[in-house]
Amino acid sequence: MVTDVGQRIKILKDRIRYGVLPAMATPLTEDGQSINESGIKALVDFLVDAGVKGLFIGGTTGEGILLSGEERIKLHESAVDAIGGRIPALIHVGANTSSQSLRLVQHARDIDADAIVAVTPFFYPIHDEALLAYYQTLADAAPDIPLFAYDIPQMAINRIAPNMIPRLVEMMPSFAGLKSSRADAQIIRRLVDVASGKTIVLAGNERIALGSLALGVDGLISGLSTAVPEPFVSMVHSFVAGDIDQARLEQKRINRIIDLIPAGARIGAIKTILAERGIAAGRAIPPRPMPGEGWSAWSRISRELAAE
Repeated sequence: MVTDVGQRIKILKDRIRYGVLPAMATPLTEDGQSINESGIKALVDFLVDAGVKGLFIGGTTGEGILLSGEERIKLHESAVDAIGGRIPALIHVGANTSSQSLRLVQHARDIDADAIVAVTPFFYPIHDEALLAYYQTLADAAPDIPLFAYDIPQMAINRIAPNMIPRLVEMMPSFAGLKSSRADAQIIRRLVDVASGKTIVLAGNERIALGSLALGVDGLISGLSTAVPEPFVSMVHSFVAGDIDQARLEQKRINRIIDLIPAGARIGAIKTILAERGIAAGRAIPPRPMPGEGWSAWSRISRELAAE
């Protein structure tokens, strides 16, 4: 096992460069409370076979912050076991308190996660110095594991400003980069410019995924791609091959599929699509809703994927 964190970051960057890393949905039992370990294995195998380059476990689409600490640990362990080293496992350890995060960091270290990812503490606004101290605490607890900050201020309130990136790099040798779900391409551009190739930038906004690749991000983390990985993988392959027309076509497919998802029931819709594809993902954690009775999208999505 490589123990030098700088080398681990370099290896990780090489493995996920120009790749799709689905924000994996978390298969649950039908009550929406407990981990379905057999469902995790089936979903991981499905995504590896689809050609993804890594998995983001327990993030927004994975409903990690809604699970109990025990269920999060079970999810992380089951996912890493199912992956079996085939692709990198990025484990989400973010929480509203440092103590909660530190418990998850220690477990991620115990199971030899490829990286840890932490969303900014959410709901209550905090200033940048407190945010830097939070990430420093996590880095100190696992100095040998690459650490990513997770920037999604439209959900979490607190944000990672571009001018924070150099400070994170300077303060923490294990700081590997950023997962940003911003919809503003100008912010993505600034983050890429500040990263200057030294840190990994992963983009999470699906509607501007191709534009983010063109701006220089290293890869894509997408919730929809946990259920429909095909257009995302094809878009990245086309982009790398220089077939921009095909890459644009795949981005249009992605946007049309997004339009099929009912407002306010995204996670439930993703789990419904997975069920339609033969993968038991259970329901969204209550009170997050499932789509209305009889809602179905896979027939329309499959026609979309087959269209020239």
